[in-house]
Parts: sequence; structure tokens; C-alpha cells
Amino acid sequence: MLLQVLIATSLLALPQGRGHDKRDHDGPPGHGRKGVPPGLAKKGGLPPGLAKKFGPRLPERPYIAVDPRYTDRAWFLIEGRWELRQGFSVGLQAEVRDTLRLPAAPPPVPLPRVGMDLHVVLFN
Repeated sequence: MLLQVLIATSLLALPQGRGHDKRDHDGPPGHGRKGVPPGLAKKGGLPPGLAKKFGPRLPERPYIAVDPRYTDRAWFLIEGRWELRQGFSVGLQAEVRDTLRLPAAPPPVPLPRVGMDLHVVLFN
């Protein structure tokens, strides 16, 4: 009986859970206070991998045209001309696939002729 009382009192003295620390209020660890996980684009914004493909300066209105048959390439509207970028990594191909799910936008200049309708997206 004495042993049971000792075990019960020792269990009551142990901490119950880890308590509330700062991470509980800021979201999962590593996500910071911005609300956007590192490396991911903000909602509705241009994904970071595709943004890099525009070059050192991002246009005011970034247009990207994607051939639905290929995720390893895309056309970028740079200074009024469509420029093909290809040989994308697996991560960049995932960004291209996500682009295909976005609503299409009318292109400001004629699209290149590739034998297939390109899916054009304007990022805000």
C-alpha cells in the first residue's frame, strides 16, 4: 500500500506535457512569424524558382507561358519577347505543374508557335 502511495505522488510531481512556449503561438518550428514556410512563394505570388528564370530583374507584370505537355520548360515574357527556358530541375517542374492549375490570362503579345496551345499566367 505504501508503495502505491509513493508511485502516485511521484507521478503527480512529474510535469504534464511541455507547457506553452513561444512556438505554440507562431506556428510550426522553422516557419517563423511571416506565416510563409521558407522557400515557398506567398499566396498568389510568383514561385521563387520561376522568378529566378526571369533573370536579375523581375518585370512589373510577369507573364509565363507553359506547354501542358512539358513541365521541364516554360516561356517567359521578357522585354516584350517570349524567351524559352528549359532543363528545369524536379522542384522547378513542380512549380510549372502548379502554374497549370492557375487561371489563364490573355497574353499582351502574340505567343510563340509550338504546335500546341500554351497556358499563359500573369503573376501579381
